[in-house]
Amino acid sequence: MEGSMEVAASPSETLRRLRDPIWLGKLLPNLASLELLGEREFKATFYLDLGEIAKVTGYLSRLRADMRFTYEDEGGSGVRVLGTGRVVGAKIGLKIDVKVTSSGKGALINWSADADLGVIQRLLGENTTRKVANRQIELLTAKLKEALNTGIN
Repeated sequence: MEGSMEVAASPSETLRRLRDPIWLGKLLPNLASLELLGEREFKATFYLDLGEIAKVTGYLSRLRADMRFTYEDEGGSGVRVLGTGRVVGAKIGLKIDVKVTSSGKGALINWSADADLGVIQRLLGENTTRKVANRQIELLTAKLKEALNTGIN
């Protein structure tokens, strides 16, 4: 998956915020807990909303995700975050690459994400997995854009 968005914050402020695990972690949708493990590492527990399939399964409306995120150095204009963890006991992995450049209004954020959902994708199916992932991305990018446009701490 990939996308881009323009924000009012300057490129340097955008990068500073994106490299701050506590600030970024608080933007995770449906965050239940966040623990800083080091300068470039944090653990987060959050929930994935399965509203799209709740009607089918009847009792299953959300899944708990326990993830550990680590920042890798991507140089002057980039951020890479690697995540590993578990959802309903199944191992998952996530890699997010972000590049920030200057734009007329502030900063342009271009991002790409690769997820290895393993058995979760096989259990839920490609269509449902994509819907859930797209919804998480919509929620996260909306929070991120709002925070970088308004200067929310």
